[in-house]
Amino acid sequence: MLRKLLFNPQIALSQQKKLKCTRYFAIKAAAPKILELQQVHIEEAIKLEPTLSIYTKQVWRRAHETFLNHGLATVNFLRIVTANPAVLRRTPERIISSLEIWRACQFGETLLHLLLTKYPELLDVSDSHQLLSHVGFLKSRVSTNKNVWKLLMNSPNLLAQSEKTIEEKLDYIIDVMRIEVPELVKSAGLSMAFEELRCRHQFLVRLGLFKPRALKADPDEPTTNHRLYQITDTSEKTFATKICHVTLPEYEAFKDLHAREIERKTRKRREEEDFSDEEE
Repeated sequence: MLRKLLFNPQIALSQQKKLKCTRYFAIKAAAPKILELQQVHIEEAIKLEPTLSIYTKQVWRRAHETFLNHGLATVNFLRIVTANPAVLRRTPERIISSLEIWRACQFGETLLHLLLTKYPELLDVSDSHQLLSHVGFLKSRVSTNKNVWKLLMNSPNLLAQSEKTIEEKLDYIIDVMRIEVPELVKSAGLSMAFEELRCRHQFLVRLGLFKPRALKADPDEPTTNHRLYQITDTSEKTFATKICHVTLPEYEAFKDLHAREIERKTRKRREEEDFSDEEE
């Protein structure tokens, strides 16, 4: 269910519009605090998301009151319904149920409101057992609820990834790249496909631009390595030209060669395993 939710094409197509809405209401948030929902707020929201025009003032006020009663300010409410219009037509009971599902993750009210305001589609999650199981798994790897929250703020699509997929990337980042959890949770590294993560890291290693820390090194000791977010939270062009100081075609050529190298190694390993099985 979570995979369907976060990989929904309609959600993906709405991200650009959502960013525009978030920026608009971020400006509003900098102004004096809005307590009441006024007609002008509704009209501004409809300009940003025309599908909201079908709802009556009563529906707007009912939903607004529900969110307000649960600690979400008017500006947060406007950001949420503009980015996820379906929320507006839900009953108060369903909205409250969605909030309670997320409260069970124990991020704290302030952090939870920030997460749901940034990613209103998360209010579509309805399977509390699956959500808590996923959050519990993430906590087992990054130690605290706040670190889980940081991961989701940077990589909400973690909810759509299997534990095996996440584990593979976590093991690589922590055991191979030797990056500590505090740095990990500040990046969107876990949003990246494992193959791309490994390829970028190996490119830096072969250029002599990344050297893993010694096993017993002090985590606070300065390093010349780029931070994880600089490696993963960038476009291919930026990664190539700004981080690696090469051209994009050069990095693309390495990607092709690296993929073939991994394919050869994988094929050789399988052949060796098959040969070993035959001997037994």
